[in-house]
Amino acid sequence: MVIGDIHGRTIWKDFADIKFLLYAEPEAAGFGGFVPEFSKYIFLGDYVDSFDVTNDQIRENLLELIRFKNLYPDHVVLLWGNHDVEYWLNEPWKAMKTAISGFRPEMHYDLYDIFNSNRDLFQLAYGEGNHLFCHSGVHYGWYWYVFIKAIKDMDMNDMTIAEQLNEAFRYKIECLFDVDFYRGGYKKVGGPLWCDKKLLNKILKNVRQYVGHNAVGDIHTNTIGDSSITFCDVLHHSKSFYTLIIP
Repeated sequence: MVIGDIHGRTIWKDFADIKFLLYAEPEAAGFGGFVPEFSKYIFLGDYVDSFDVTNDQIRENLLELIRFKNLYPDHVVLLWGNHDVEYWLNEPWKAMKTAISGFRPEMHYDLYDIFNSNRDLFQLAYGEGNHLFCHSGVHYGWYWYVFIKAIKDMDMNDMTIAEQLNEAFRYKIECLFDVDFYRGGYKKVGGPLWCDKKLLNKILKNVRQYVGHNAVGDIHTNTIGDSSITFCDVLHHSKSFYTLIIP
């Protein structure tokens, strides 16, 4: 089960069996009547920032997502979004490096603390077989000519793409945070947190990607040869999630 950008919305609790699962106490989660219906609940990032949701709702909703992850650690996947990373990466007592829409400066200290206290619950990417999940998508050229060059001395040759991205994130490899010119940056292509949909006509070969970040009218998949990318950021107007069966 794949859920796009939340941005403080509570609608995710109404999908499938999530609301019921949240009733569980820690000792009951995963047992008896509290066994999740789906093997994975994959959230594609951007849990914070909004133009119409209150600060309190954003904060409480984020804490509820963290509780969901803690209750079902093997079933819930929380991916980083570019909005979330801005609060985690930038110290609130310093000037911001990136201008981001909907940013709540009055929440910076609070969200900085929440994300850093729970950093290990989040990851940059998740992979299963040739299926890759991340916030904005991985561009073919960025991966081979920017990212691989950046990690060439890090002994990651035997890792999957998702493992490479997560390991590089641990070390805050700079290119992961590249912002392309479509998103107000100066890079030709953005990294997996910022890449704009207009650039994703060149994607990784033989990989099925699932992304948020780029608001779309309906969940849809673009197929290019043996590759595809499914855009799932629809919660701004649609009560929808994406279900996927992986053999």
